[in-house]
Amino acid sequence: MIVWFLTLLFVQTFVFDSMLLGTPFVPFIYVLLLILLPNDLAPWAVLLTGFFIGLSIDFIYVSGGVHTTACIIISYARPLFIRAVYSDTISLQNLKIEQESFGELFRYTAFVILVHHFFVFVFVVGSTERIGWLLNAWLTNSLITILASAFILVLTQSIRK
Repeated sequence: MIVWFLTLLFVQTFVFDSMLLGTPFVPFIYVLLLILLPNDLAPWAVLLTGFFIGLSIDFIYVSGGVHTTACIIISYARPLFIRAVYSDTISLQNLKIEQESFGELFRYTAFVILVHHFFVFVFVVGSTERIGWLLNAWLTNSLITILASAFILVLTQSIRK
């Protein structure tokens, strides 16, 4: 997990930078760290991990806690997301998310990214005055992040198993 953290943090910072890409829409692939956390971690460890992942991104982007807050919300609601997507699994404790079929992993990834990005952009906007911008930024960044994450998951499928 430390290698994943350092790799995704490096890619997020030096490859998917909005200044470098020249676009206001940037995939936040660091969310994969929360998605691929082992399912047998204690809830406090998941929350602490989410806090430090978000804090790292906030430190890099100087975003004032927006990513930290969204990561904590995702970390807290993680069991609900897992139950929603993997409801047919008998024992959620024995579930290895990274070893599930690509279709289920993609569905889980898309669900987490949509919720995460919603909270990021709600906290960025902070009011209902710019609802059009919020919806546009949320949907566009979510789509870009889902596509980039799917690409990364396909490329690293053999490594994760």
